[in-house]
Amino acid sequence: MTVTMEDTEPEKKLKLKRTKGTATGPPTKKVKSFNDQSQELAGGKLFKKTDQKAKGKKIKKDGKVKKSSDGEEKTGQKKKVPMKKGKKRKSEGDGESGESPEKKQKLVEMKKKERKEVRRQLKNNYPLLKRTKEIWEVVRRHDCKKETRAKLMTELYGLIQGRVKELANAHDSVRVMQCCIQFGTLEQRATLFEELKDELVNMSKSKYAKFSVRKLLKYGTKEQKAEIMKSFHGHIKKLVRHTEASSVLEYAYNEWANQKQRKAMLQELYGNTYVVFKAPGTTTLQELFTLHPDKKELVMKEFKESLTPLLEKTVVKHTLVHKALLEFFTHAEGRLRAEMIEAIRESLIHILHTHDGSRVTMHCLWHGTAKDRKVIIKTMKTFMQKICQEEFAHHTLLALFDVVDDTKLVSKAILQVWSLYTMLNLLIPCFKIARRSSFASMDKDRYSIALCLFIFVAMISFLFVYNHANSKKDPTMRRQELLEFVSVPLLKFFSEHTKDLVFDKAQSQVALATLEYAQGDKTAAYEALSVLAAEDFMPQGRDGDESQMHLVEHPAGHLFLKRLLTWDKNQREAGQTQGFFALALLSDLEPGAMASWAKVNRGAFVIVSLLDTGIPEVVKRVQKELEPQKTMLKNIKVAGTDILVKKLEAASA
Repeated sequence: MTVTMEDTEPEKKLKLKRTKGTATGPPTKKVKSFNDQSQELAGGKLFKKTDQKAKGKKIKKDGKVKKSSDGEEKTGQKKKVPMKKGKKRKSEGDGESGESPEKKQKLVEMKKKERKEVRRQLKNNYPLLKRTKEIWEVVRRHDCKKETRAKLMTELYGLIQGRVKELANAHDSVRVMQCCIQFGTLEQRATLFEELKDELVNMSKSKYAKFSVRKLLKYGTKEQKAEIMKSFHGHIKKLVRHTEASSVLEYAYNEWANQKQRKAMLQELYGNTYVVFKAPGTTTLQELFTLHPDKKELVMKEFKESLTPLLEKTVVKHTLVHKALLEFFTHAEGRLRAEMIEAIRESLIHILHTHDGSRVTMHCLWHGTAKDRKVIIKTMKTFMQKICQEEFAHHTLLALFDVVDDTKLVSKAILQVWSLYTMLNLLIPCFKIARRSSFASMDKDRYSIALCLFIFVAMISFLFVYNHANSKKDPTMRRQELLEFVSVPLLKFFSEHTKDLVFDKAQSQVALATLEYAQGDKTAAYEALSVLAAEDFMPQGRDGDESQMHLVEHPAGHLFLKRLLTWDKNQREAGQTQGFFALALLSDLEPGAMASWAKVNRGAFVIVSLLDTGIPEVVKRVQKELEPQKTMLKNIKVAGTDILVKKLEAASA
């Protein structure tokens, strides 16, 4: 009988499995297909636990589970995060923090401070930390008695012995460690140092332990400090770039390292060639180049490679880097120097406040191209007021005035800002006007004065050490162009604040240079000074109040007049025939005023300076007013009056 597919109903189809080795024959066993099993399970049956774990995995012969090709174990359910080894599995009733619901409820009801204290108590070293902090709270106070402090420090050292490293690296015990170092005895500190001496470098890199290293540098013995410095050797390149360790290295280099130790730190940046070829007594690059001149190029190349990673903004601020950069620019030449200038030119604003950093900036201005100088000027523009007031930073402006050919750029980017905000507002700290709150102290203003004097007359020796190949303009022409820009605002400022300028010894130097060298019409400035000198004269004597003194008797004022009249003398001898201050002074002076001046020592010397000018109109006016007073003047026994009488007699003869 033949069975066709049409005679067989779909639901009664069976999959037949024949026995091995037989091609035909009746089926021996009825087996459900995988799809049929899935349908039954979907109808309400569930996987057994063992089947659930085994689903999607391949079992090796040794019984281990083989992961799928993507490295994950497919279980048919959501992936569970594996439990950490040694951790107790949370129960279903546990909260997120692992506490029971009752305990969690109690923590929620507590105040924040109470919850913090409960969690601290769970730590293994809680009793130790609590007691050490209690001791620290007492010992650190300035009013703690010496006997009490000694007793508590003995107890504290007993508690921390053997656990110093652990406590030094913890945020809540680092202050206790600093207290131990500061107030411990020499023996106690030596015991603590023995536990830490092998970990000093790692501690310097720690966010908290670094403070213990700083305390050891401050309160340690000479031998301990030397040991700390020695531990840094071989790690300088890494430490100076490390976020935490760099501050420790900076502190050690600036505050506690001697000259020999500083040179040793610096030598690690020179490169391997320097280490190989240096003689036992060699400590500087110059000494090495004297012994091995053929190695200079190789050493400088390695030195540049060491410095390049240190030009980052956060690293270049360290004084060790400033010193290294100055050493490089002192010896570098040609291409190496040009490449370094290009790399550092935008970061110079961060280093020019130190002695070495300002010298590095000056080297970049001296040897940089026009593009380099333009970039440097652009970075300075925002910080002009601060640069003018700093002891070393203002040297960079002197170098800039000395070498930059583009005087229009300098005038626009620097002198304009300086003139309006620094030179005109910050030079005078003494006078009382509404803007006084913006004035700097005298110590800072003296550097601004130096800048003014350089533009007028000063020739600073350290600016002329090098031949500036990139500066083509004649220095005299460059100075003249800068002088023309600052002359007008300075003359105007002098006219408006004459008394405040000439009555201050330091500020009067700028005022005198302004009247002597400024370009333009000085009539208004001379008139303001003459009106001040023409005020009624009331002698105050040697012990009088300087603020109430007349110009010719004031310590700074009478010197200002004498020097300005000496300038008139020099200009007359040089061939000038007009524009003298002496003529403007006498035009505003009332008849008889000079007779009052001649009665005091300083006033008499001012009149002597008038006679010394040699200007015919001035000499004639002085003789006319003082000849009738000659007998009276001879009876006044002061040095100035005696000299004045002799001058009058010589002029009459």
